[in-house]
Amino acid sequence: AHNNLGYSLRKQGAENYAEALRHYDRAIELKESLAEAYMYRGVLHMLMGNEEKALEDYRTLTGLNRQLADALQAAIASGEEPEGLEGLAKKW
Repeated sequence: AHNNLGYSLRKQGAENYAEALRHYDRAIELKESLAEAYMYRGVLHMLMGNEEKALEDYRTLTGLNRQLADALQAAIASGEEPEGLEGLAKKW
């Protein structure tokens, strides 16, 4: 639920990024293996201009879900949230 709320807040715009981050952090606190939360939080960090934190989430993701890690890496490299990223997470 926290991951989904974080995602919804992030998609609503920059004014909600801090609250979205709190929910992603809580989702990860509750379930450290929730790959989608790391991917979405990594995208959020990238959008907030914190590439180092985005890369930390990428490194964690490489051990959880390689496909999601690759999607996050592409987002970090482009500086934009790629189309279809949300669909990729729903598959897993």
